[in-house]
Amino acid sequence: MNNTSRRALVLMNLSAFCSGMVFYAPVATLYRQTRGLDLAQIALIEAISLALTLALELPWGHLADRIGYRLTLVISFFFLFISKIVFFSAFSFSLFVVERVLLAIANSAASGVDTAYLASFDSRQKTFGVYQGFQFAGLVVVALAFPFFSKVYHDSALLTIFSNGLAFIFILFLPREVPDKVLQKKKKHVPLRVSLEQVWKDWPFLIFIASVSLLFSVNQVVTVFLVQVCYRNAGLDASSFGYPFLILVVLSFLAAVLSTRLTEFFGKIGSFILCFALSFLGVLLLAWQKNLVVVLLGVFALRFGAAALYPLVISIEAKQAQGKQSATILSVYALFSEGIELLLTLVLGTLANTNLSFSLLLAGGIVLIGLFGILQGRKFPVIGQWLS
Repeated sequence: MNNTSRRALVLMNLSAFCSGMVFYAPVATLYRQTRGLDLAQIALIEAISLALTLALELPWGHLADRIGYRLTLVISFFFLFISKIVFFSAFSFSLFVVERVLLAIANSAASGVDTAYLASFDSRQKTFGVYQGFQFAGLVVVALAFPFFSKVYHDSALLTIFSNGLAFIFILFLPREVPDKVLQKKKKHVPLRVSLEQVWKDWPFLIFIASVSLLFSVNQVVTVFLVQVCYRNAGLDASSFGYPFLILVVLSFLAAVLSTRLTEFFGKIGSFILCFALSFLGVLLLAWQKNLVVVLLGVFALRFGAAALYPLVISIEAKQAQGKQSATILSVYALFSEGIELLLTLVLGTLANTNLSFSLLLAGGIVLIGLFGILQGRKFPVIGQWLS
């Protein structure tokens, strides 16, 4: 690896670490409530942000292929930095809407583009595992530092401005992903229709995207939202929720870092089977909410399975999307995945409101469907070439 590639990877990892340090994350809802918002307003803001993120996903990917990945990342992290300043200053519904709009712009700009940028230097699974590990490492710092804030809301929001400002500075020093002369050739306009036709040409690969998205979506819904109800039902006091949160973050970091070694040991298809099986077992354990130890083992198994598989999936997507429209194609994949996540969030969340155990059992069935999709999908050459 040459010095330019090494510099790019180090700076991207450092930016991931700093941007991952969202110190107000453990009290994000309570923070907004202290600033005058109610739960209905918070939900509306989140819906607006998600809808805008989905709407901008594909246009940003297409633009990134024209103006370059580095410049797109600079714009993304600038908006991310500004959003944290607005968040700290917001005392009204309108300002919190502005904050989420800025965040939607930042997230949709970076989605797929960070993967394409990293892949232009090194598309190995290990690269994406380390990158994901640094993101989780930022959350570890948050979990460790949070108990020491004297003014929880003020201090956590203010410190997040500094951490994201530092992330933006690291992004500014990123090298270009390709030499200038080649970059000029890549700037030649390629119609969006051509990129979409390329995705449709390899339509069986969307089976792979859908299958892994089922697992990642279940992981997101269950380990971020539903698990808190499981903790409560199993008898864990709310004041102790921070302990499993810290363990989950550390476990996610270890899973990302160990992802490559697991694949080397079990093979690619073996890793998929193992991670899906672990996640399925985890969801089943969570459905039995009467024993805290069982609940904790369940959420740990689910999170480890999803986190360990993620770098391998991203590496496969990056290799599949290699070419002049990489960011656009990766954005199509991200849009497809986010649509599945949105649907499962609504379905599982609605069911959990009336019957949590049934919602979790359904989530387990969804994970099995995802594994079935992987096993059947590898019969197609466009999928099988990456799982052999």
